Amino acid sequence: MIKKVFRAAVFAILLSLVPWSITAQAPLFNSNINVGVPKIVWQVNSKTSDDELKMVKQMGIDAVELAFADNEMAYEAAAPIVARFRNFPEGGFKITLGSNNGLQKNTAIILGKSGRDAAIETFKNFVIVLGRLDIPVTAIAWQPNGIVRTPGLVNKFTRGGKSSIADMAAIVKMPIANDGVVYSEDEMWASFKYFIDAVLPTCEQAKVAMALHPNDPPVPSLLGAASLIYNSDDYRKAFALAKNSPYLGMKMCVGCWLEGGVAFGDILKDIDEFTKAGKILNVHFRNVSNPLNPDYSGYFEETLAQEGYADMYAIMKQFVKSGYDGSIFCDHAFTSVNPTLLGSRTNMATSNAYIMGLITAAASEVK
Repeated sequence: MIKKVFRAAVFAILLSLVPWSITAQAPLFNSNINVGVPKIVWQVNSKTSDDELKMVKQMGIDAVELAFADNEMAYEAAAPIVARFRNFPEGGFKITLGSNNGLQKNTAIILGKSGRDAAIETFKNFVIVLGRLDIPVTAIAWQPNGIVRTPGLVNKFTRGGKSSIADMAAIVKMPIANDGVVYSEDEMWASFKYFIDAVLPTCEQAKVAMALHPNDPPVPSLLGAASLIYNSDDYRKAFALAKNSPYLGMKMCVGCWLEGGVAFGDILKDIDEFTKAGKILNVHFRNVSNPLNPDYSGYFEETLAQEGYADMYAIMKQFVKSGYDGSIFCDHAFTSVNPTLLGSRTNMATSNAYIMGLITAAASEVK
């Protein structure tokens, strides 16, 4: 009895020393901080096997981005594909984005070539289908020649793993693409404005937003075509052209930001600004060996998140602190020395598992 009284007295004395504002008002976590918890997604298509989906479920991933083939974009073809993922027996998947590769990097649209208006109509019809299917986001990338990398090089930073390499000394010597025609920055922005003026009304009607990916590598021109988005100010310009419509946002490719380094922008400040503006629709989360030089020369390799030059935990904490709670995943995985035993999907799984750990740690620390 005496021991109980003594413990109670000690507790009362200690409690009296704690500020009233903390004991009376503060919860375990600070509810005034608008933190976000990003959600890992998995990229799928109609050919993704049930076994792979079971693996994804067992990883704790409940959302997917769905790529539709050209013959799957009509509602009648797309609806059963969507139903398969939403009604998967081991637990349904939320579909956060729907895309078609031929539309998101359509050369006729991007370069203003013959067939542009027909391609834009196809894009608008696809957006309407996504809206009917309650898929809230689609993808665009103003990259008429796709992602540009340097083939045939041996990786230095991946312990024998094969990942993408960009050597700008070699890339600038590559032939001009697109039938040898050079496209200026003004022409690229004019074609982008033409596209968003035509498509945004349909996006607003269907309630489907477009996520715009930056050029990769983020340099002023690639293979004769000027880049649209190679720094964060380019995103601000694109959003201004769209009159800040909520139906134009970004795929925030952390890898591209890191490839460009300071020439692209201040990544932590950009995360905070664009998250709070509601402009980040999904995130590609990967690291690189080093940034390009400020004059856009140099070399980089794609690396594991934990092995590149950037502090990926600090980047994840910024997403959490800024309130980002949308899709995030590793967009590029190593190819394997033994595709049968350790295919790229396995490597993608290990990378996303690491990112899931960063999310859990960051959310716990920030709260």
